[in-house]
Amino acid sequence: MAKLTSSSIVDILGAIIADELGRLRMGDEQLWKGRQWQSNTQIVFASKATGDAQEVIVDSFEWMSIASRVVEFFQLDSSELEDYLLRFSTLQQWAEVIETSREDHRLDITFCSSGSVAQVSHHRHDWMALLAEAQFFVDFIKRHDVEIERVVSFVPPHHIYGFIFSVLIPELLDIPVVRGLKAFSMTQAQQLTNNDLLIGFPAAFEQFVQMDTTFPPAANAVCSTGPCAPAVLNALTRNGLNSVFEIYGSTETAGVGIRNDPNQPYQLLSRWIKQGKEQLMDNLSRELIDLPDSIQWHGPGLFEPLKRNDEVLSICGKSVHPEAIADVIRQHPNISDARVRLNHAQESHSLKALLIADPEQRSGQAETLIAQVRTWLADKLEPHELPKRFAVRDSIPTNELGKEIDWESQPDLMRR
Repeated sequence: MAKLTSSSIVDILGAIIADELGRLRMGDEQLWKGRQWQSNTQIVFASKATGDAQEVIVDSFEWMSIASRVVEFFQLDSSELEDYLLRFSTLQQWAEVIETSREDHRLDITFCSSGSVAQVSHHRHDWMALLAEAQFFVDFIKRHDVEIERVVSFVPPHHIYGFIFSVLIPELLDIPVVRGLKAFSMTQAQQLTNNDLLIGFPAAFEQFVQMDTTFPPAANAVCSTGPCAPAVLNALTRNGLNSVFEIYGSTETAGVGIRNDPNQPYQLLSRWIKQGKEQLMDNLSRELIDLPDSIQWHGPGLFEPLKRNDEVLSICGKSVHPEAIADVIRQHPNISDARVRLNHAQESHSLKALLIADPEQRSGQAETLIAQVRTWLADKLEPHELPKRFAVRDSIPTNELGKEIDWESQPDLMRR
């Protein structure tokens, strides 16, 4: 496959627009992410709107923000065709601009991280490396006597995991793909068929287990974006799935390993060469990467992540361990959980904390609880370890993939 099809580009454009409007219009995230995007969907200003159901009305800032995301994702600046996004309004027209750009110019794709850090990072991936990775996964899955006739994806296609498994793999195999809300509805209604390949993430599969969803005996699944409890994976196979393949990787690295048994190690992708215990070398770019976890190696190309490496930060010239500070906060009688992160909002680095309040023990307003926690921490932490900003929530905020996101993206929750 030398290029993306127009329909795949339209799906990706819809996901990018939904993600950007969900970010800009706080409270409307699910509305946009549940929308079905079509090739005739139009991005228009209110002054030009006609009331058509396929119109998405935006202001000038939103239009520029969306266009900028599209330009970066598809590297349109390499062809200098980015201005055409401002001349056209339908997703099909945008897709044609992208196809024209990719014919003779840069093919690489840029993905944004979606984890718990406050500052989003951008990572450009080589097109041929992405294709090779998708083919590796296809070959690995087929070696386990799995046939794939349709992809059913709960993962947005503008995320690297969703791109590889719900865009590239269907393109390589020339098979249909079902996405988003329709994929969830079909699964919950138990309308899947044999040889479906489900592309999901831990929180989605946990939900299906809680609902006691059953699956066809020749359907299979892929899980990524974070560790999935073995009990959940085992429940999925008891409920009918033939097997569940787990992917280990990140936005920065793309895929690193794959396995289809939670009791077995991951197989390292052929792209990577082991360098020491927790470093890999890309055999194409020769770039070295640091793995985010402590790794146990079980022989050539076989590994097991043990635990997340403790992030050490420097505050006022002194080392601090955010997770250790969070552990101290969790000992407060009215706190059920906590997160501690670097406070990027401050010119001089400091820490911020998210407090998850136990509803049965919490009393009073958030400001009162924060004051109690501040006082309680004063004789338990060093001055440089004390968070400067606090927020209170009932649960840890996550994105559509079930991954933790930074709570400061919801400023109404912040309390000084």
